[in-house]
Amino acid sequence: MSEHPSLSSWHMTRAQLLWAALGLAVVFAILIMARGSVREIFKVQPDFVLGLSLSISTIFFTKAFSRSGIASAVHHIHEPRDPNVLAALDSAVDQRLHAMGLHENVALLSRDIAVASKRINEFYDLQAMEPRFHATAPLLRVALTDLDDALAIVNRVADRIGTTETTQVYRIPEATRSHLTDALRDVREASARRNETYEALRAQVAGEPIDDLWGLFAVLTSDTLKAQRDLESLVSKSIQSVPADRIAVLQGYVAASLSRLVTVGDLIRARGLAAPPALQIIAEDLRRAQAKLTRAQESDGDQPATQAAVA
Repeated sequence: MSEHPSLSSWHMTRAQLLWAALGLAVVFAILIMARGSVREIFKVQPDFVLGLSLSISTIFFTKAFSRSGIASAVHHIHEPRDPNVLAALDSAVDQRLHAMGLHENVALLSRDIAVASKRINEFYDLQAMEPRFHATAPLLRVALTDLDDALAIVNRVADRIGTTETTQVYRIPEATRSHLTDALRDVREASARRNETYEALRAQVAGEPIDDLWGLFAVLTSDTLKAQRDLESLVSKSIQSVPADRIAVLQGYVAASLSRLVTVGDLIRARGLAAPPALQIIAEDLRRAQAKLTRAQESDGDQPATQAAVA
């Protein structure tokens, strides 16, 4: 580190300005005394008067144009213009963060959030086949989105302080997000129509619905709810998985839902039940969502998703 500050980085503190002002005052006082009645004393003892005055002014000017080690260090901390000072400060801060265990705790927090998200997803998948899970599913989907956002915030903090061992999150380009948002509206409509279809069919059947129709309907419910969950995650601020892979999985859910919807219709007719009108609307909604997901995949190929950057 340079021992002498450059002219461009030199700034006097208030205390130094005060000492300089006192030094100038002494110099002016010498000039005034030289013109007054003290001139006679000056003629008799010039060495005493000049020596004393110059010594006092020298003390003041020395105070003005020099700094103690602490004052100099404080100045460089508050105004670190020198690259060497900046590097030293960064190193000191990093050592302090390590000593506090901050890097390890941020990395642990990132891992815990990712694990919590994974466990909620697993629970969501287990519950998705329950015909009436749609009543509580929205709360879990909001929790999953909040966890993705929390992980993105932790990653931004980690990036600022230099922590490297964190769970990666991704941001989706706006063009791709627009197609995904449109697809989400269609999937939400399909999910709502599915609920109507279930209640309409359930009203036609006495006892517990345990045959093939209800088993297949449960799988259809699961695929639709998983698609809705993944889409809501994709249109949020950030996600943990690679967006292109997530969209491909989504396409699989939608395609499986369409295939099972056809079979559900066949089973409804085979059992002599009245097919709810919403059944056809579900198919239309899912086909529209499928087309929009295809456009999102094409858009993501033109402008791929990036790792979440510092905000």
